[in-house]
Amino acid sequence: MTEIFTARSGVRLLPALCIFAILASASGCSVFVMFGKMLLGDPTVESPFKQRTSVDLTDGDVKILVVCKTPSLVLSQLPTLQYDLNEGVLRRLKQHGISTVSPDDVSDWLDENGGEIDNPRDLAEDFECDFIVVATVREIGFHEHNSPDMYRGRANGGLQVYEVKITEEGEKNVLQVYTSQFNTEYPRMNPISTNQVGERVFQKQFMSHLTDTISRQFYDYKAGDDF
Repeated sequence: MTEIFTARSGVRLLPALCIFAILASASGCSVFVMFGKMLLGDPTVESPFKQRTSVDLTDGDVKILVVCKTPSLVLSQLPTLQYDLNEGVLRRLKQHGISTVSPDDVSDWLDENGGEIDNPRDLAEDFECDFIVVATVREIGFHEHNSPDMYRGRANGGLQVYEVKITEEGEKNVLQVYTSQFNTEYPRMNPISTNQVGERVFQKQFMSHLTDTISRQFYDYKAGDDF
């Protein structure tokens, strides 16, 4: 009886699998993620930083300092962009149990030093931290290519992480321990018409996506969060 039930179940399951395949081809790989979550649950993705360095930033008293740099041309149009990105990344890190240096303190330091970081050692001398993260956004835009009436945010850049260690002589030694590149866009499927949402609202949505892209380098997250 067990064999007969299994065979009949397989016959009933076949049409469902065919329908699933059609839906997946039409709507993209997110359907496969949803189907996998139904069967196996939502797996956890280990952060790239932990994979590369074996350091869990959520474990213990590790404190990190984060500086986000954005293009000067963009800053002339959106003066608060750099601070908003920096504050957004730090907020996500704190939500996941990572101790951070205050963004206000870092912002004040940058103002006093001409807004530039010549050497991460300069930051290490003035702040108590274990790691310094420099996130550089090289390019950023909010409109679909050649379509000013459609929104699609795009950004690319890189991350450099430096570890700060105290030598036996009491001096701070700064060593680069992690580098990474990012290239992201939102939304992934279809752009959004400017008639559907205001410019500032869309910029805020994309900045939320970008801060997720950067901050997830440093903490574990659910695979389904990407969709």
